[in-house]
Amino acid sequence: MGVINVIGAGKSFYRQWLFRDIHINFDLSPGNSYALLGNNGSGKSTFLLMLAGQITPTEGSIEWKINEASISENARFYQYALSSPAMELPEELNLSEWFAFLQKVKQMQAHVTLDYISDICGFTQKTLLKPIGNYSSGMKQRVKLCGNLLCDTPISFLDEPLSNLDAAGILLYQNLIEQQRSQKAIFVASNDNKEYEFVENRFEILNKQIIQVQ
Repeated sequence: MGVINVIGAGKSFYRQWLFRDIHINFDLSPGNSYALLGNNGSGKSTFLLMLAGQITPTEGSIEWKINEASISENARFYQYALSSPAMELPEELNLSEWFAFLQKVKQMQAHVTLDYISDICGFTQKTLLKPIGNYSSGMKQRVKLCGNLLCDTPISFLDEPLSNLDAAGILLYQNLIEQQRSQKAIFVASNDNKEYEFVENRFEILNKQIIQVQ
């Protein structure tokens, strides 16, 4: 499938390094999963966003290759889906309008319909007509997870995926992961074991380095 090569990469803010001189290769074959771990403020979310191309390294580079061909930063957008607590949904849209918009930007998987998303999220028909801005934080997180894991892309980047979720929302996440983990390469930035217990390859940011852990 492909690979993300992290080549001597580092990131600093206000002259303080979060991590630097990082060399890691991530195999993007379907079924591979990676957890990026660390304390609050360690830089795990920053590293995830840097892999996706949302943040530029202060030093070094991030190289994407698909079938041995280099992928430009602009073309990477169509290879992945991303969700994070900082990501804003189009709050003026209702769920039907959001679904139509997402279908134009990044196709959903063939079996995914608006009714399917509504059903697995536990939304009522009345909910579908409400602007997303009127949803609770937990409802918004369910929408983000569906937009990420049910998108027809080979890579998913998940930043703190259980944020604001109740028990039913956690079960939704677990079910989506179980359905999708064999079809995608999945990256999770987290410090909560429930978010990454399925992950095989785990990396921790420690003392400005990123080390593989068991």
